[in-house]
Amino acid sequence: MRKGKVRRGQKGYWERLLCKDCEALISRFERHSRRLFADPLPPLASNTRTVRQHLRLTYHPLKLFFLSILWRSSVSTDSFFKHVSLGPHEEKIRLMLLNENPGPPNVYSPMIFALHFSGQPLPDFMIEPMPTRYEARKCYWFVLAGFVVLIFVASHDAPLKFLRHVLSPNRPIETYDKELISFGFLRDVWNKSAETTKDVVI
Repeated sequence: MRKGKVRRGQKGYWERLLCKDCEALISRFERHSRRLFADPLPPLASNTRTVRQHLRLTYHPLKLFFLSILWRSSVSTDSFFKHVSLGPHEEKIRLMLLNENPGPPNVYSPMIFALHFSGQPLPDFMIEPMPTRYEARKCYWFVLAGFVVLIFVASHDAPLKFLRHVLSPNRPIETYDKELISFGFLRDVWNKSAETTKDVVI
């Protein structure tokens, strides 16, 4: 194994970063995880207003898929990923991928939100990954084909309020419905995108 743009659609970005064997390894994680993006959203779990359980997905390959996105974003030279820099975590995550070891839920913890706009799913929206901090812990936001993924990248556990919701091998894979307007960084990008794509009346 060896980085303000907006993209609508699911073509994504491509850059050769891996040897053939590593590409084959990561493609296994991708084949499993594409169910998250290709399958219709499951119904809301009983007695909840935001929680959906994805019973066809499992912890091990899904978390490794998100770690592969995080790692590839850090080593990429594409300016789209310029805000992702993992420092010493880059080598740790590389070894986790090579060893197919997703680690426990409190290590590099991902939390997944199903993105909505006025109550409807919003699958065709993608922006460059952005860093943020929660309680002195660095994290990254990724927007991937209708989902917003928050990944904690720190030497200590994610805050307790998040640990109840991050991916875990001990419960079904869950996503949480969230309106675009509730994400400050997405709201700003959406507004700017709307301004630049207004129809021109002649």
